[in-house]
Amino acid sequence: MTTVPKILNADLAQIQKLRELVKDELTPYYDTDFNLLRWLKGHNYNFDEIVPKLKNHLVLRKSLLQLDSLADKPRNHPVHEFWKAGLTTSAGKTDNVLVNVEQTGANDYWGMLHTFPLNEIMKARIYDLESMLRAVMEAERKTGEQTSVMYVMDLTGLKYDKNLVTLLTGALASISAFMTEHYVELVHNFVILAAPSFISMIWSIAKPLLPERTKNKVKILGSNWRKEILDIAVPEALPSYWNEPDKETIFHANIERAVPVDQSRYYKAGPLQNAATLTIPAGNSGFVEIVAEKSQIVSWTFTTDGHFAYGVYFSEDPKEHDTSKMLLIYPRFNKVPGPTFVPIKDYMQCDRTGVYKFWFSNEHAWFHTLVIKHKIEVNNATQ
Repeated sequence: MTTVPKILNADLAQIQKLRELVKDELTPYYDTDFNLLRWLKGHNYNFDEIVPKLKNHLVLRKSLLQLDSLADKPRNHPVHEFWKAGLTTSAGKTDNVLVNVEQTGANDYWGMLHTFPLNEIMKARIYDLESMLRAVMEAERKTGEQTSVMYVMDLTGLKYDKNLVTLLTGALASISAFMTEHYVELVHNFVILAAPSFISMIWSIAKPLLPERTKNKVKILGSNWRKEILDIAVPEALPSYWNEPDKETIFHANIERAVPVDQSRYYKAGPLQNAATLTIPAGNSGFVEIVAEKSQIVSWTFTTDGHFAYGVYFSEDPKEHDTSKMLLIYPRFNKVPGPTFVPIKDYMQCDRTGVYKFWFSNEHAWFHTLVIKHKIEVNNATQ
């Protein structure tokens, strides 16, 4: 049963305007008033800012990942063995909010980064984000109310070591930026609990890296968090592993516990062999260009020695270097941590004949010259 969305007339007019501007990229699945309203609210109704970012997201949705149907598939990416699902049910005590529990302290992020290519970790993460979006969309259809997710971050087991700062400023900051960029206003608030004594140090590092809207959504619970959390969510939405031995059973959600990655699985193959090199000075970007025909397969493998951004564009003009005049073919990732511990690999089938430009950016850097080792191949074989 679908309930008529409860949206102000002024917002409905803005939604229709946005829908018209992205109609060529918008899919029937994603085309809901509430999905578009999230983009409007998340970017203060600034169409100059919204349209290019939304179009980039819609390219991602139509890519090989096929996001519209991703939540229909089983949760079986190899990364999921270590990064467990956390979506439970309605918060109950907070209107129109679902609960997702992240085992932030127990997750072996360092082990995953040394075992899997970062883009594969992102694919696994996107599955969970799409599952959250699907649950939110279903709730909105039933209630007619805008719905979002309470993102609970359980820091139980978090240890302070030399890797923590690297994670906070690298991979975890990148994942947070990706969520903010592609899943606009999906999160109602971030609730941090079981915080260690060094939480102030963590927050001082993480806070400057977060978008302003995200910072304002963070709530840190105190030492009595098991009681405090019940003011905003019902026990049925919270993990049973929070129950204390020999005490009353309070929490009831069944969430699998995170497991560490065995170090024997870490990537050990070493540097890429027979790879070309692209060097990009600080504050600049660069291209690797290849010519391919329609239906051919383009595959790539690359490593970097620092943070970067990348995407793949198509141009009929080999001399064109303005990305705003090109067609974005493969989603643009604007904040990727480096150096890469495991080579990034992917492929795509070309849907047109011409020049494909692999764009790499070092524009965020002040001093570091980015070195990219890459192998890009074009062939007719099905991968």
